[in-house]
Amino acid sequence: MCVANCSTDGGYSTAPISILTDCTSYSSTLGMMSSERSANITLNAGAYFYVAYKGSAWRNLYATFTSGLDWSIVSLIDLRLRSDGIINTPPVANVLSPQYTIVNTTTLIDISVSDINTDDDVRCRWAVNKCNGSFNECRLIPNTWYPIALQVEDFINETSTEPMSSVPVQFLIYVQATPSCTILPVFVSLSDCLEVQVGVTNNFTLYVMNLCNFSATITEAIMTKKISGVTTSNVKNSTTNTLSYIQLSWTPQSSQIGTQEMCAYAYNSLLVRSTQYCVTFTVTTSSTNCPTTTVAGVSMTTVTTNSNGMNIPLIVGLFFLTFSLRNI
Repeated sequence: MCVANCSTDGGYSTAPISILTDCTSYSSTLGMMSSERSANITLNAGAYFYVAYKGSAWRNLYATFTSGLDWSIVSLIDLRLRSDGIINTPPVANVLSPQYTIVNTTTLIDISVSDINTDDDVRCRWAVNKCNGSFNECRLIPNTWYPIALQVEDFINETSTEPMSSVPVQFLIYVQATPSCTILPVFVSLSDCLEVQVGVTNNFTLYVMNLCNFSATITEAIMTKKISGVTTSNVKNSTTNTLSYIQLSWTPQSSQIGTQEMCAYAYNSLLVRSTQYCVTFTVTTSSTNCPTTTVAGVSMTTVTTNSNGMNIPLIVGLFFLTFSLRNI
């Protein structure tokens, strides 16, 4: 629904987009379901307004024991011409939710962001100013849920103070007590040829090392950035070594020519996750030499804090990702 500047919504209020989405995946490890929805609508040129999607399905959080808490995500849609004479395309962002963190550790949370307008200045800010804007000054109690609300915005240049669009990013953090094993699972980088041909089916095996021996098992590999058409199997654990694996299959389409990136986390049965693993494929119309493998990851560092709580600096990293809400 339109919540601000509705007189210039370009006709959006006459046919608003439904909040209902289609289920796309489910994680038994995290106890969460993912859904998304795309829709094409026609708006008048020069439309400029704020749209919000609201509901009442938040779980119980740290500050209250009341169920059915309201939630709202607000986005700015601006179809006015930019100063460079084009209509803006907003940044896209994604983050895995919930994020399980361990007490007395510093956890890096990847929020992947990209913008098709490559010269734009993309920034991330708190949607609500908590703890005076410094999340690492808040004390987070173990066995508790906390909400995070951010806005990703693009600006015409580094000196501009007026965003051209604003994309909401909300997720949950769960602080858990120290598990019996805190060693992270580790992805083994793909050694396959990462140049793939349109119309040719490719099969890959992605391995994960379980460094907790028999105190935990690898339960799931969750894709945080997907490539359309890639299918994945369930995790298969070895009975003789520390390697687990998932199998991937993909037949690239002509619309995917160029680079395609996939990112994933691996979780074990103690809800300890790996650092994010990303791999980039190159889609071509003919078979040529393999390019250099491109992978990306992050590290986790343990710190000492007060035993009665924990400090979590939220470190926002800019990677390439997708988000379903666009200005159309």
